[in-house]
Amino acid sequence: MNQEDTLGDDPRQSKGGTADGHQRPAEKTKQKNAILRIIDFAGPFKGLTFLGCALSGLNAVVSIMPLVCIWFVVDGLIQVAPNWAEANVSLAWGWWAVAFAIASVLIYFGALMCTHLAAFRTAGNMCKAAISHLSKVPLGYFDTHSTGELRRVIDGCAAQTENLLAHKLPDFVGAFVTPVAFIAVMFIFDPIMGLTCLIPVIVSFACLFNMIGGRNKSGYAHFMTLWQNALDKMNKAAVEYVRGIPVVKVFQQTVHSFRSFKEAIVEYRDMAYGYSQACRTPQVIQLVAINATFAVLIPAAIIIAANTGDFALFLTDFLFYVIFSAITTMVMTKIMYASEAVNIAQHSVKKIESILDVPLMEEADADAASHPVDDSIEFRGVVFSYEDAERPAINGLDLKIPSGSTVALVGPSGGGKTTAASLVPRFWDVAEGQVLVGGV
Repeated sequence: MNQEDTLGDDPRQSKGGTADGHQRPAEKTKQKNAILRIIDFAGPFKGLTFLGCALSGLNAVVSIMPLVCIWFVVDGLIQVAPNWAEANVSLAWGWWAVAFAIASVLIYFGALMCTHLAAFRTAGNMCKAAISHLSKVPLGYFDTHSTGELRRVIDGCAAQTENLLAHKLPDFVGAFVTPVAFIAVMFIFDPIMGLTCLIPVIVSFACLFNMIGGRNKSGYAHFMTLWQNALDKMNKAAVEYVRGIPVVKVFQQTVHSFRSFKEAIVEYRDMAYGYSQACRTPQVIQLVAINATFAVLIPAAIIIAANTGDFALFLTDFLFYVIFSAITTMVMTKIMYASEAVNIAQHSVKKIESILDVPLMEEADADAASHPVDDSIEFRGVVFSYEDAERPAINGLDLKIPSGSTVALVGPSGGGKTTAASLVPRFWDVAEGQVLVGGV
């Protein structure tokens, strides 16, 4: 065989092509949203996810109504002060507030029941799909992907998507519906104070957008990739270290064997610390702004009170906005954590799909299969590339080994010797050409 035609650099250090030597298809110009791709794994339970999100949005509206009812109670009491006995309408609004509060709890309970049922099925189906697919891929795939890495992808990613669908997604929908209803209600009673309450919300959204979206979006997405990869690397190093402890002890190489595990931990620490430092300033501003609604409202109330003719009505409106401002902290916190969960889940589904995209090993028809006539081995124009390889590990290999003979493959490290040997028992499938055993 011609070494220049058949041998290449170490294929595991280059890029391009798939694990079985086939070229990957061109990337789709338009890909379904990550959340929808995750929900597809729910199968017949998919509708429960949408129902749960709809109920969460309804709960966001209903949960505001007790505050509105409280406003009517306070307004009724102030209007008749100090003759409290004349405030007959206040009792009715109080009962309405209780009714809306109970309805809110029941609706939210129903929403979480729906999303939890769908989330459990989704996580289970993701694990089943990945494991079923791995049982049909070439055996060589497990040489380049450790069990620790695969366990981390299957179990870890499924758990992350379960958390997203069960908790974060319905909270995310409710958190976005709440500001819409919040804004509508705020501008009903006093547009000026309503606009004042929006100032901290706008500042908080700007800081949140700075950390997760906008000009730093690519940076955040890159961080999520680094974070997940670092977790995979640590898990892989930990599993390999624990499994190799008996051998390590025999050769007394404990310190040296621990080095790769320690490096994986240090790499994760440095990456996470660097990103947390980058987010420190916008995070502090966001937290201060969202908790400063009351502080912003006081100066505006003083100015408005000085120019109002009906102090009793102003006092009622002011108390309403003081009570209502407490919602903003809860809403922005839910949006922040839900946004983070969406990015994590987006990376998780990509990891799962990276397993499902591994080409399957085709099986011959048992009835039509031929049987080897002898022990000869023959390579006919074989071309093979490893996953993420820039050039083929074997390119145009022609070789025939007669039955009963012995052949030694000699060449530099990374030259393709092991690869050629691995193709004979079909640890990998060739991209082009044929490998024949006994003429089959």
